[in-house]
This record gives sequence, structure tokens and C-alpha cells, in this order.
Amino acid sequence: MILQPKDTTLAYRCPECGTTVMSVVGALALSGDVIKLKCSCGCSELILENTSDDKIRLTVPCVFCPSPHRYLVSRRLLTTRELFTFPCAYSGIDILFIGTKGAVLKAVEESDKELEELIDETEMSGIHDENERGGSYGDEHVRDMILFTLGELSEEGKISCGCPDGTGDFLIESRQDSVVISCKNCGRKKEISCAGHSLDAQMLFDCDSLYLEETPEQKN
Repeated sequence: MILQPKDTTLAYRCPECGTTVMSVVGALALSGDVIKLKCSCGCSELILENTSDDKIRLTVPCVFCPSPHRYLVSRRLLTTRELFTFPCAYSGIDILFIGTKGAVLKAVEESDKELEELIDETEMSGIHDENERGGSYGDEHVRDMILFTLGELSEEGKISCGCPDGTGDFLIESRQDSVVISCKNCGRKKEISCAGHSLDAQMLFDCDSLYLEETPEQKN
């Protein structure tokens, strides 16, 4: 199903007042390279930044975390799916919804019910406190961007390894402080740190292709 820009709706929850903030991508896209969808309370905003390689950087407020999450996606993702959701890496609850208005409204309603069943205000406060102390992972914002960047590169066929072109079978594993992508066929892999200011992660975000390296065992 191919969606027209006017039918592509964005929605997120304001972490301050709890309101679901919703708008149409097509109407906002005319405003320039940086698009901001603000909550009426003035305490949060969803930011879309258009990149030169036809991708969009999303900065999404999170009801669980003290800082927003960041994702890098292709523009095609915003216009070719009936529904696509982005979860908070810590809680697993969806925080951003993209698609047709009807599909987004339904997904938000279902997510709200899930949220009500899983958590109360006391538990929510506990999650905020634990995230501010660092939680059980590294920088979750970096992790989010790594996972989506790897997904984009894989979808575009821009990840290579020791296998003939197009025959690699890639596995992405999210570990405590890093993300590892490996080929199940040839065994080559690449580990990318999720720590804040990670040079590996920054190099990944800036590249347009990725080559998996031989492991020490393979080199010997």
C-alpha cells in the first residue's frame, strides 16, 4: 500500500502532560529542512531533520526516559507503510507512531491500554530515576540510532562481508553496552559501542556502507 504524503500521520506522547500529539507529515513537510511538532503544553516537541541522502533524523520525546530518543530512517519509511512504530529501547513501549490516521489512532489506543496495564505513576517514577542513574544499558539513544542505521544499510544492500555480493545472512544482536552485527555464513562481524560519544557509532552514522571484519580467530 503506497500512502500519499497527506495521509501520513505522526503521533507521540508528551512526557510532561501525557497528551498524544498528532499531525500530518505532508502538511509539515513544506516548512523546511527542520520540522517540529510541539505539544500544546509547550514542554515537548518531535523534531524531524531532513538529511542530504534522503533520510530523516527523528528526535522523539519519551515518557520513560529523561532525554529523547533519536532514530535515522529513510524518507520512504514515512510514506510507504500503513503503520510503523518506534519503541523506547528501555521499556519496550511504543513512543512514536507513523502511518495512516486510522492505523495510528488504533495503535495509540492499544498502546495506551498496554501502558495502563503495565505501569502506574509510582513505577513510572522508578523508571525515570533508574534511567537517570544510567539504567542497565549504555547510551540508549546511541543504541537506537545504531539499530536503525544497520537496518537501513541492510535493507539497501550496503553491508558486505566475506560472502559473494548479496549472499550474506546478517544477524544483529543488542548486547549490554554494544550492538554486534555478524554474518551467519562467513562469520565476519562488527561490534559497535553504545557508549555516549562512541567513535564507532559516529563513523557508522556518517558512512553509506559497512564492511564486516574478520574475527581474530579467522585471521590466525
